Amino acid sequence: MVRLHINLIVPFVILIAGANSYAQTGPTITTPGMLRAGTIGVPYSQTLTASGGTTPYTWAVMSGSLPSGLSLSNAGVLSGTPTGAGNSPSIFTVSITDSASLFSKQILSLTILPPAVNFTNALGIAQVVDGGNFITQFVIVNLEQTQVFFQFKFSGDTGSALNIPVQNGYSGALAGALAPGDSFYAQSIGPGDPLLQGAATILSTGRVGVVAILKRVITGQPDSEATVVGMPAGNNIFMPYDNTQGFVTSIAVSNNNPTQSLSISMTFTSDSGTQSQATVSLPALGHLAFVLPTTYSSTAGARGSIHFSASSPDLFVVGLSFGPNNSITSLPSFQ
Repeated sequence: MVRLHINLIVPFVILIAGANSYAQTGPTITTPGMLRAGTIGVPYSQTLTASGGTTPYTWAVMSGSLPSGLSLSNAGVLSGTPTGAGNSPSIFTVSITDSASLFSKQILSLTILPPAVNFTNALGIAQVVDGGNFITQFVIVNLEQTQVFFQFKFSGDTGSALNIPVQNGYSGALAGALAPGDSFYAQSIGPGDPLLQGAATILSTGRVGVVAILKRVITGQPDSEATVVGMPAGNNIFMPYDNTQGFVTSIAVSNNNPTQSLSISMTFTSDSGTQSQATVSLPALGHLAFVLPTTYSSTAGARGSIHFSASSPDLFVVGLSFGPNNSITSLPSFQ
C-alpha cells in the first residue's frame, strides 16, 4: 500500500512543477509615456516598442484620440501628417496583444506644435547629469495667461546634442504645450552607467519657470539633492564658493550660442582679498564641469567669490557645494 501511494503522488507533483515552469509572461510596453512632439504639416513616424511575451504583437488604440492626421498600425507604427495643434497634449491609451493572447496597455501623450514656433525666450541650466549615482529631475511651469510651447535642448562638452534618457519623455528631447498655470515633470533614468553630463537650454514661446533637481542616490546613504533654477544667459556673473571645513565647490559653465565659441575669464577673490585669474574657451553650445579646488589650487582651503566675464552674453553658470556628509547645495549666481 505504501509503495503504491508514493508512485501515485510523485508523478502528480512533477506534473504540477512542470505546469508552473511553463507559465507565460505577457508583453511590456517600453515606449516612454511622452512621445516625441510633432509639427503641423510635417510627416511624423514613430514605432512603439515592447518586450517580453510572444511575437508577433498586435497594437491598437484603446481609448482617447490620436492627433488629427495620425493613425496607429497593427504593427505599432504611429504615423501620418498632423493637421492641427491642440491646446494641450493628446492623451490616449494603447494596447498590445501577443500571439498567446496576453495583453498590456499604457497611457501615452503627444504634442503637435504649430508649423513655425517662434521661440522668444530661453533659459539655461549649466549642469544636467544622468548615471554615476545621479538623476536629474525637470520641472517647467507656464507663467503666462495663454498657452506656451516649450522645448528642451541638451548638449554635451563639445556642443553636440546630448541624448539624455528621460523616463517620461522621448529620449534626449522634451517638448510640449502648457496651458496657463500648468506644469510638466520629467526625470532622467539613472543612476548607473554610463555617466552623461552636459547642459540644457529651454526654449519657450512665453515666460516659464524651470527647475532642475540634481539628486545623488548612493546605496546605504541618505539621498541628497540640489535645486538649480533655470536662468537667462549673461556675460557678467558672480558666484560665492567655499572649500573649507570639508566642503568642496564644483562649477559648470556652458555656452548658449549655437554657432560661435565663447571665451570666459574667471577672477577668484578669497575672503582674505587674494586674487587669481583663469580663462577657458567653450565651443558653440559647449559645456565644462570641474571641481574648483582640484582644477585651481589657489581656491583650495579657501572661500570667496568668482567673477565670470564672457565675450558675449551667452554664458550659463551653476555652482554646487558638496558637503562632508553626502550633502549637495546649489550656489546662487548674481548678474
